[in-house]
Amino acid sequence: MKPTTAVRTWLVCATVLGAALGGALTAQTPAQNAAPARQLLGVTVTHIKPELLAEWQEWQKSEVMPTLQKGGVKQRDAWQTVIGESFEYAMVTPLANFAERDGQSPIVKALGEQGAQAYGAKNRRFITSVRTFVIAERPDLSYAPEMKEPPKFAVLSVNSIVPGHQADFENHVKTDVLPMQKQAQSAGYLVSQTIFGGDGTEYVTLTLVNSFADLDKGPAALRVLGAAGAAKLTAKAAGIVSHVERTVIRYDPNLSFKVGTSTAK
Repeated sequence: MKPTTAVRTWLVCATVLGAALGGALTAQTPAQNAAPARQLLGVTVTHIKPELLAEWQEWQKSEVMPTLQKGGVKQRDAWQTVIGESFEYAMVTPLANFAERDGQSPIVKALGEQGAQAYGAKNRRFITSVRTFVIAERPDLSYAPEMKEPPKFAVLSVNSIVPGHQADFENHVKTDVLPMQKQAQSAGYLVSQTIFGGDGTEYVTLTLVNSFADLDKGPAALRVLGAAGAAKLTAKAAGIVSHVERTVIRYDPNLSFKVGTSTAK
């Protein structure tokens, strides 16, 4: 399957959201003046066969999540596309470093080589395509107020940057976009950057929302700056961003886990 922009979108988007759940759910420390560490996240984007969706969801809960935890995975966050490609899920797991991939996979650790082969065969029965990415969160480009629970939805925008203009894009986010998001009291505005598995000039921004009704309020730029101001902001980014694609995703607590907490929400 040829990778689509929507698939690349998912990968990056999910990563950012995984970062939000891993970091933004705790109070941030304002005294840290050094550049924040960039958390690496592994993202697996999967398209499920429509007729097997319910069976796949049950298998994830009864077998996959316990196996991953037995194999040493501490956290997984699941996101489903709700406006965009159907039957698409992204699974996000934090990575300490790339060296983690030098050893056995969590599935082999949990089940052994033969058990992992049987697991893989069963998994392949459910899916039409899989793609993996590694991306890095960009807390220096993000606005993440303290959250007591995971966000319910997010609007993700995949931004293809004109080559050579990455620094311009980052400056635009810092000087124009973040102050506007804070003034709008956004539930969160998160940015990530693709490292491996996709476009090296791609940035994904995630605007967190709590309901579909929040979408009726319009984007932060329109609410804060008005129609004329929002148009000027769009024009300012015109020479920096060559293409933008937006989708809406939903957090799935039933297919997510964090060791030490309940998966039921």
